[in-house]
Amino acid sequence: MKVAFLGAGLMGEPMAGHLLRAGHEVFVTVNRNREPIERLVKAGAVEVGSPAEAAAATDVALMILPTSHEVESVLFRDDGIAAGMPPGYLAVDMGTCYPADTRRLAEQFAAAGGRLIDAPVTGGTEGARDATLSIMAGGDIAAFEQIRPLLEAFGKHLYHFGEIGSGHAAKLVQNMIGFIEVAAVAEGLALSKALGLDSAPFFDMLTNSHSNSPIIQWMVPKVFAGEFEAEARLDIAYKDMSQAVKLGREATKLPLGIANAATEVYQLGRALGYGALDSTAVVKGLEHILGEEIRVATPPGDATKRLADEAR
Repeated sequence: MKVAFLGAGLMGEPMAGHLLRAGHEVFVTVNRNREPIERLVKAGAVEVGSPAEAAAATDVALMILPTSHEVESVLFRDDGIAAGMPPGYLAVDMGTCYPADTRRLAEQFAAAGGRLIDAPVTGGTEGARDATLSIMAGGDIAAFEQIRPLLEAFGKHLYHFGEIGSGHAAKLVQNMIGFIEVAAVAEGLALSKALGLDSAPFFDMLTNSHSNSPIIQWMVPKVFAGEFEAEARLDIAYKDMSQAVKLGREATKLPLGIANAATEVYQLGRALGYGALDSTAVVKGLEHILGEEIRVATPPGDATKRLADEAR
């Protein structure tokens, strides 16, 4: 297929690369950062000047953008997709957006002659790199099946949840669960430190207990090393948690007490200036209260190093 790929960031760049390797023609345009576009062009992508030009040259647009506001801009600004697309053009929102916004944008896009479905991804930068992402879709099932060959280029597990916006609903709930666990691990590490427990054997004990999880194995070595290079920014974690809480209030009568509390732990990190770091930097707000960092020297071969390597 001829594919417009809009949003070549930490996740998008390797996803677009998989499309190229699968033999699809990929058209890209600069959003924020020029460097990923240059790398993709070197790998065989075609650079165009705007989303409108990309839509005019392609069969489908895949968008992986941070918010519904940015999706709306890419769709409807003067040089947006709607300005250049042929009738019946398909656009796919693969970011983590709010379901009500997705439904509204789908109606507007249909009025302009296009089709919009949602198909957000999960699996992190490793999943994008290794083509093992999970994809959860909502919207017209025929459109979903039309792009299955594209999704299978970078996704291992594909799910269709129903009407437009249901993929985004599934993604928000999934992110809520994961980010709650990240906040819980941060609080547990801070409490163990405050109680004077030796962090290295405490972590080893966790990995040999019922509390063990992939998030513990991925997160704790990063905290111990003080390595918070963004995979999913703390600001984005806060945005997703806030949207999940909002979804609970607007669409259900379920109390989300744990999610509400975890959202405030992320807000603490943002208030202290850590929003551009990785979501695991939520621990830094608690370190600020402790008055000391949670750091452990990890000589090669110990459990921490082994589990960090396995998590990568």
